[in-house]
Amino acid sequence: MYAMSTISAFIDAIDEGVARLLLGDDGAVVVRVPVSWLPEGVKPGMALQVTFTPDMKQTLLARDEVGKLLDELGRNNSC
Repeated sequence: MYAMSTISAFIDAIDEGVARLLLGDDGAVVVRVPVSWLPEGVKPGMALQVTFTPDMKQTLLARDEVGKLLDELGRNNSC
């Protein structure tokens, strides 16, 4: 059905509980994430693999929530 996608990441720095990651083989994309999201014991200079997988359960829950909000807005506009 859906394939996983894995990319490389390099921990460029960690400052005040936030890690700066360089994503992709060229490190062109920079993201900052809480260190608590990363495996225990990681340090600057370490390489990671980041894997993305679809979460259909959360997707359906989010769609349901958006639908409810849109229904509410539709009811409020009809008054």
